[in-house]
Amino acid sequence: MAGARVKRRKPLLLLAAMVLAGVAMLPAPSWSQLQAPGVAARVNGQPILAERLERGFEEYLREKRINIGALRSPQRAKTLKREVLDLLIEQELLWQEAQRQRLVAGDDEAARALAELRSRYSDSTSFAARLSTEGYTEAGYTEHLRRLLSARKLLDRLEAAVAVDDAQVAAFYRRHAERFVQPEQRRLSHIALRLEGEAQRPQARARLQALLEALRGGADFAALARQHSDAPQAAQGGDLGFVQRSDLAEPLAAAAFALLPGELSAVVDTVDGVHLLRLESLREAQQLPESALRERIAAYLRSEQAEQARGALVQRLLASARIEVLVPLPPAQAGSDEAFGPAQRARALQP
Repeated sequence: MAGARVKRRKPLLLLAAMVLAGVAMLPAPSWSQLQAPGVAARVNGQPILAERLERGFEEYLREKRINIGALRSPQRAKTLKREVLDLLIEQELLWQEAQRQRLVAGDDEAARALAELRSRYSDSTSFAARLSTEGYTEAGYTEHLRRLLSARKLLDRLEAAVAVDDAQVAAFYRRHAERFVQPEQRRLSHIALRLEGEAQRPQARARLQALLEALRGGADFAALARQHSDAPQAAQGGDLGFVQRSDLAEPLAAAAFALLPGELSAVVDTVDGVHLLRLESLREAQQLPESALRERIAAYLRSEQAEQARGALVQRLLASARIEVLVPLPPAQAGSDEAFGPAQRARALQP
């Protein structure tokens, strides 16, 4: 419809994210990279190689759409790199905890994940070339996938322990009752004439004004909509169904929500067209009952509690770990973007 409804390079790592549930992952070192000198940190004695940090930093900048050349402050670059190192440390801690709890993904699971990635390419040669371009061997990348799947198993166990009862749902509903109000809805019929340019507006307004006079004289709205309207709903006689104010561009919203049932609007101008509206019926705003929302609220609370449990796990692992940072990077600032974090990434992986 003309102006009526207005709101209705895949890097290898990002492709892996799509296949394994829509999250990107920090890169794993290839076997050749394991020979590279330099250790950025040790986590309970296990090294995080400097080469792995550099690759993670490159991916971090790509994901956050930061051009390293545009960073005027060397200190800012160091702070971002420290954020990546901290995320790699968390990733290593989750892997170690998955091993401790005997939740390591099997070779067959990692192989299936890799095969799913490979299936996104036209042939095996293209996939191997992409691995090489990104700096991975197939064996190294398979091991990385196995670690991520193992973290998913760990987080699945954590989430399985989360329970939400009816009392918690009821308490949440009472605290946030104002969120559960269905706004007023109005069923509208609509005729629109689309404009190719402003020069057409006077003629289009005149056409609609003539249709408005015909409607006031008893003409059938649906028939006129089918014959004259440029809107997609013309075939349905101009029926828009029930809409709420936020569904409409403001000039249309103001006109529609000033009408009484059965009343016609004046000609309404929008950027790309001119319009006529008729209000067919309305539904008053209403408070949605708790019974209709119980499952949705419970799902939200389970998700929220699972998130808290994941955060608590990472903090517990950090507190008890022996962590040695061996590169001159400042501590990461509070409030950094945790969407890139291993716990957040791994939680969406399906083993």
